[in-house]
Amino acid sequence: MPTAVPEGYPEAPSWLAEVPLAHRGLHDRERPENSLPAFAAAAAAGYGVELDVRLSADRVPMVCHDGDLERLTGVAVRVGELPATELARLRLLDTPSHVPTVAETLATLGDAPAMVELKQPGLRAGELERRTAAVLAEHPGPWCVASFNPGSVRWFRDHQPEAVRVLTASPLDGSRLPAVVRRRLGALRDLPSVLPHAVSYDLAALPAPAPARWRRSGGVLVTWTAVGDAEVQRARTLADNVIFEHASP
Repeated sequence: MPTAVPEGYPEAPSWLAEVPLAHRGLHDRERPENSLPAFAAAAAAGYGVELDVRLSADRVPMVCHDGDLERLTGVAVRVGELPATELARLRLLDTPSHVPTVAETLATLGDAPAMVELKQPGLRAGELERRTAAVLAEHPGPWCVASFNPGSVRWFRDHQPEAVRVLTASPLDGSRLPAVVRRRLGALRDLPSVLPHAVSYDLAALPAPAPARWRRSGGVLVTWTAVGDAEVQRARTLADNVIFEHASP
């Protein structure tokens, strides 16, 4: 556990270091990832969740990881090409579950913690963050916002400084991003500009110098994604909290 808050950074809430987060909910063949049944199962088990947000064509925050829905629905369409009502008609993995809105998801979670990861592909943050913030403002349960995109986290620092912010990071080996960008993300060089409450770092890249320095300074370090109990145990030795799949932390 961290012993102090890094100088100049906000203090993370205790749940962010203590409550394991189910990656896209507790999902299986009957409960698809990022579905209301998967989120309900995680909340019932006493876990928090990590979930992903994109905007529909009519600018409603929807919970979906992929920009393209073919993998989960069999329909080759992008999230931003359909309005929320049409997205709700698509079935996930041939189950009764649909692509939920953020509002539906938060209502299902109740007081279970949520890490809301903003899938912001653009350099200029704004609409996704603003519309998601408006939904989150109505939710009484614990939540934080997270993103690989420092611009998204910086938007919340500037416009909603009371929001709990998490910088998601990885060297992103194999990504199509330029090498200089990948090095910047992996080295956590944007920490001073976004002032996050915590860092969420790729388990496959740990241990690594930058997250180790962050944790030694007192920062909360979350790691993703630990698949299975053995990886969860490894994650526990390297970070304060874990985002997990197919395990019982």
